[in-house]
Amino acid sequence: MSTSLAIAMLSHLASPSAPTGAERSLALLAERLAVRGHRVRVVAPGPWALGPGLRERGVEVVTVPTRALWLTYWEPRPWPVVAAKWLRWARPDGGPRRLRRALADLAPDVVHVNGLPHATGAAAARASARPVVWHLREILPPGPRRRYWARRLAARADRIVAVSEAVGAWVRDEGLEGRLEVVPNGVEPGRPAEDRASARRALGLAPDGVVVGLFGQLAPHKGAVEFVEAARRALERGSQARFVLAGPGPERYLRRVDGAIAATGRADLIVRLPPQPGSGRLLAAADAVALATLSPDPFPRAVLEAMAAGRPVVAFRSGGTPEMVLDGETGLLVAPGDLDALAG
Repeated sequence: MSTSLAIAMLSHLASPSAPTGAERSLALLAERLAVRGHRVRVVAPGPWALGPGLRERGVEVVTVPTRALWLTYWEPRPWPVVAAKWLRWARPDGGPRRLRRALADLAPDVVHVNGLPHATGAAAARASARPVVWHLREILPPGPRRRYWARRLAARADRIVAVSEAVGAWVRDEGLEGRLEVVPNGVEPGRPAEDRASARRALGLAPDGVVVGLFGQLAPHKGAVEFVEAARRALERGSQARFVLAGPGPERYLRRVDGAIAATGRADLIVRLPPQPGSGRLLAAADAVALATLSPDPFPRAVLEAMAAGRPVVAFRSGGTPEMVLDGETGLLVAPGDLDALAG
């Protein structure tokens, strides 16, 4: 490499305890850029669980409170919810000014904006007169909201990086193909360090039998309740497998998941575990990984982690998942929303 760059990476999230896939992907990208000799500074909107680890690896992490514009979902929402999101983001605060000042102090050669919701970050980056790379991890349906975001991208992004062809498709449809690069996410390679027996023992699982897991954020759009229903149907058909869920999520939704498990009458074979520090032990304990995401998943990290651990994946054929899973070879894909097929 002939040129070392100063790179400011703006994170739209700063989870204090359970980082999302978007945050983990950003952290891995920052670390690898630093390894290649670039001077990398990550700007997070609050105290960040991944910050200490990045600092140990030579990446500077600074905190600048800012708001994200959470109008990047796929499924329609009631208008009061949409209005509340607009108002929450538009309410005056010092975030844009603080971010512009931080970029002036950092004086980067290029600004990387992580995630479409970071509209404030993209505006501050453009105002800094530095080249702006906007990293997209979202799929939007056609309509006024997508056109709004396309105008923001056209005005503020010199280059657009999409994490999958599924994400890149809508960017192309909006006439921005000339700025677009598709660069899939990555994860650290390597199979689980723990063997299956010790992993299951540590998790309180029986040592024998087949375990199918759903691991990651347990949120409504991730389909945890639907996974429970598919597990119930599989058990009714005579499956001898056990089904395990693990991950953080809103307490109200976790109670709903627990209620769905109790309603099956098979809580002995369908289990929700507490969130784990990482996915390594869970993947070591599992024989296969399932996804039941209800909306098109741009490029789910859970699939990458399962692949890196040598675990087959069962999922809906939507979003970026078909770009990773070879149906019938490295996993099984079924029609989106078809719980009978998922159970099969």
